[in-house]
Amino acid sequence: MKRSLLASLGPLDPTPIRHAYVHVPFCASICPFCSFHVAVRERGAVERFLVDLDAELAEVAEHCEVELDTLYLGGGTPTFLRSDELERLTAMVTARLGWPKLEATIEIHPSTATAERVRRWVELGFNRLSVGAQSFDDGILEALGRTHSAADTLDIIDACLATGAVTSLDLMMPSPGQDVAADVARAIATGVPHVSVYALTIEPGTPFAIAGRVVADGDAAEAIEGAAGLLAAAGYERYEVSNYARPGARCLHDQAYWNARPCLGVGPSASGLVRLGDGTHARYSNPRLGEWMAPRGPLSIAVAGPGADAVAGAGAGGGDPDDGGDASEAGGGEVDLMTGEALMGDLLLCGLRLVEGVDLETVAERGGVDPRLVRGGELKRLESDGLVEVRGSLLRATDHGRMLLDGVASALM
Repeated sequence: MKRSLLASLGPLDPTPIRHAYVHVPFCASICPFCSFHVAVRERGAVERFLVDLDAELAEVAEHCEVELDTLYLGGGTPTFLRSDELERLTAMVTARLGWPKLEATIEIHPSTATAERVRRWVELGFNRLSVGAQSFDDGILEALGRTHSAADTLDIIDACLATGAVTSLDLMMPSPGQDVAADVARAIATGVPHVSVYALTIEPGTPFAIAGRVVADGDAAEAIEGAAGLLAAAGYERYEVSNYARPGARCLHDQAYWNARPCLGVGPSASGLVRLGDGTHARYSNPRLGEWMAPRGPLSIAVAGPGADAVAGAGAGGGDPDDGGDASEAGGGEVDLMTGEALMGDLLLCGLRLVEGVDLETVAERGGVDPRLVRGGELKRLESDGLVEVRGSLLRATDHGRMLLDGVASALM
């Protein structure tokens, strides 16, 4: 079985792919809000993951042309890997795909970092460090199931800034009792040039959902927009729904993603976007962890995320992964082939997240369908409702429209 669905998609467009995401699925513990496919470390699992990751990287390198500009190492908790394991991973990427020319990001959990380790990550080639702060209130961190303190975060941010690498931090909101303004003020005070602000969402099957935790849409919107105002006043430019940067500190990888540029997804459950030789675009999500590792025998491991039960037992008699069954149910990954209006909708959905908006002529050129012709009525209605602006060929969501972006995008799909 191929671990990467990319290798089963047929001939690709020969244009080199310049962006890659690598998923490291391991965490020290699983947060109660987490809906990602992650696992706690168990004996032998990381070694198997690294061997299988190298096999997938080899498949990818054989199947497509790659000249990386950006790499994003996410998870999970990439920095949960031991130093020798992370060095091995970066060597694999370099050998198979080449190290990116412009930007290499690694996600950092404060509880896994020390100043010495931070310096080593930069020596390995990571020039963008993304710290998962979430909050600067220890009570909120405990409620979120985080294993670090605010003091830990501040120490690690100082260590990151001292390396000269571009440093970003993540905030999550709102939690009961959270002082959003205080969290944003402390984020600004750190001096980081980039801040990401994410809404706390309660996903089905997570411990928060099982416990009946609810976040009202209005509360989330109020918190996010309040944070946006404070960051803008401090000189951070909002360039995407969740991202704010000082001049020169935008995340190149994220901008490529929301501009729907081809991007490799490597590792269990990693997602990618590629253009096939016939012009079709394919979004794919790799098999989940257990299925991804299954060719070398059963894997039983504590896992979180949608379909976690299927992941934990995958490879232990769950059927032939190549039998042509429903991949979304079997854990065998998913592929969405897009042309015409489907591709148009995908491009609009991504582009509207960018504050600068999306060029409708570019959408028409890439998708073969002009939104102004097939969705002209919807565009006029959204504009009259104050949800979007159309200036020449540029379509962008208004501040109010960004708060209702799912509905805006659905109207144009």
